[in-house]
Amino acid sequence: MKPFSKVAVIGAGAFGTAMAKVAGASGKNTVKMWARDRDIVNSINHNHSNPKFCPNLKLPETITATTHAEEALKDADIVMGCLPTQVIPKFLEEHKNIFPLNAPFVSCSKGMIISKEKFLSEEVEDVFGQGKLRYCILSGPSFAQEILEDNPTIVVIASKDTQAAKYAQEKLSYRYFRVYTHDDVIGVEIAGALKNILAIGAGIIEGSGYGINTTSAFIARGTKELYKFAKYYNANPQTLFGLSGIGDIMLTSFGKLSRNRTFGYRLGKGEKIHDILKTSAGVVEGYSTLEVVIRFAKKHDIKMPIIEVINGFVHGKIHPKEALDMLMLRNLEDEFEEDSINGNGKK
Repeated sequence: MKPFSKVAVIGAGAFGTAMAKVAGASGKNTVKMWARDRDIVNSINHNHSNPKFCPNLKLPETITATTHAEEALKDADIVMGCLPTQVIPKFLEEHKNIFPLNAPFVSCSKGMIISKEKFLSEEVEDVFGQGKLRYCILSGPSFAQEILEDNPTIVVIASKDTQAAKYAQEKLSYRYFRVYTHDDVIGVEIAGALKNILAIGAGIIEGSGYGINTTSAFIARGTKELYKFAKYYNANPQTLFGLSGIGDIMLTSFGKLSRNRTFGYRLGKGEKIHDILKTSAGVVEGYSTLEVVIRFAKKHDIKMPIIEVINGFVHGKIHPKEALDMLMLRNLEDEFEEDSINGNGKK
């Protein structure tokens, strides 16, 4: 293993900056960030700080930045994708001919691709061909701000390519950032996408004036719906009990730094969607993911009444009292009543 590896970080938002900091602070890598914003690039190169997302934090001097994707990707040993989910497919398509195929591609994006009703692992195979790109997914309870502040953080990297996952694990782990590996790529992607929807619901509950009893029960039952969605894809049920599952669900649903929870909270307080999105500190991935999950679930007859109620509330079709009645006055049933979903989409 090379003593120093080159890590390319695609995206200079809050999480991209956090991942660059992790890779640089581990003492095992040089880091080249790619960003469209020339001011951010110049500040990283000359002041070692990102003026938009962490102006008061000094980044390691091993981190430099560029506006040229070719420069970032050239000779990279690891590529970390830190762009919003809906943007990543276009970037991959535009740069597939210069992508270093031997380097693990570690996606940090969470959500489903709206236009195609796919997860990124599926899109990667469409763009590069099956097994051509060493795809990994990083997930777990990890607010960018807390990573940047050296709060001990633990995540998982999942890949079908065990060596790719272990290589990324070794190069990114250090005192304040610990990485576990896993092989359930789709399970980690599903948990990472749907937990954002649960976080919106948790925010709506608090914003509507209900307490922790309500929120906790909502999260527990919502996780069951996440399980049903994962079961359709033949995901490993254990994944939902791990860092990318319950770990990230708790963080996003209860953490004050969660954009998705904040979106739901403000919606519960009566603010308009347009105003919330316009003033959000970053992309609310759960809002866009909600649309495609609802569409996919209906198409494949996956019963998700809680997520359907969230969708109805978000789009103004259901008022708070109606939402309460729809969930609390449903037919009574056994807590662990078996659903009819089998793996591979078979009933």
